[in-house]
Amino acid sequence: MPGIGPPREGDGTDLLTSRSLETKILVSAGVILAGIILFGRYRMLPGAACGAAIAYGNFYLIRKILGKAFSSEGGLKKGFVVQYFLKFLALVAIVYLVVRSGRFDILGFLLGLSALILGVLLEGVSRAVETK
Repeated sequence: MPGIGPPREGDGTDLLTSRSLETKILVSAGVILAGIILFGRYRMLPGAACGAAIAYGNFYLIRKILGKAFSSEGGLKKGFVVQYFLKFLALVAIVYLVVRSGRFDILGFLLGLSALILGVLLEGVSRAVETK
């Protein structure tokens, strides 16, 4: 597949085009934070930064879990579903605690969380442009 780049040794990261997608998630987070600054909504910055960090951490853990699950010869490793489910529960708990705490602007937090979606969209657009 063109544009994937070299996988990191032994962790199966070629499954998710990790470096390129990680970069796009971070760029998306930067654009979101810069947009908040440009519009002068400084109160939203901590929430957006927290949301972006959670989005990036979520992708990182997904990549690690899937990389370990599919890197073994002979198929899927046992425990993959348990690890993925525990990651999901941790994500729900963290988002719940952040929202419930009231310390962060909710709109800023949601904008920060959207960095993952925007990063995936950017990756898709860049791949579509590359193939033409």
